[in-house]
Amino acid sequence: MLQRMSTLLFSALMVVVASASALAEQPGPHAVVLDTTTRVTKVIEEARSYVEEDPERFYSEVENILGDVVDFPSFARGVMGKYGSKRYYDTLSDDEKAKFRDRVERFTQTFRDRLIRTYAKGLLAFDGNRIEVLPLSDGEDLEGSVNVEQHIYGNAPQPYVIFYKLKEGRDGWKLRNVSIEGVNLGKTYQSQFSSAVRRYNGDIDQVIDNWTVEPESGVAAKG
Repeated sequence: MLQRMSTLLFSALMVVVASASALAEQPGPHAVVLDTTTRVTKVIEEARSYVEEDPERFYSEVENILGDVVDFPSFARGVMGKYGSKRYYDTLSDDEKAKFRDRVERFTQTFRDRLIRTYAKGLLAFDGNRIEVLPLSDGEDLEGSVNVEQHIYGNAPQPYVIFYKLKEGRDGWKLRNVSIEGVNLGKTYQSQFSSAVRRYNGDIDQVIDNWTVEPESGVAAKG
């Protein structure tokens, strides 16, 4: 039950934080969240008729959408913590730096693939619950990172509260992290990575090769 609810919750998250690349001008962070529901909802509805026969098509559709707005390289390096940081990189020899870059690239791709596949399945559970995106606070600083608040209404008396952390880059506003009901997913995955480093005695390659996404980590169901 816990896994089902948390997967559904994160699925709704992905629905509203998809791509705004089709817009003629780069939208602000609030607009990114607001303007993408229709596109992903359409993908979900279409997938119901073919996903059992062609799941790879559905994964590809979801990846195309999320790839436009999620800053996977920054997200992945944040999850790696020290092992993905510039400060750590600067302490390495030239040979070690080459290995560092390779590991970051491999983990980014692994993190992206596992995250997309895990939650793409959950997208199909999204059943149209009411979603409300709150306006940005007055005086919100659009020069740095911005938190966009969202409420998802289900069967519980109170909505789920989600905060999306977006940061502006050359390609527009990108998702950098998510907090669900007070659970910071970036920190949750970072803790998971650190635990894996200890489990594999500091072998980062093993950590990457055995990486999994656990949607139920730290997220409690309401109701």
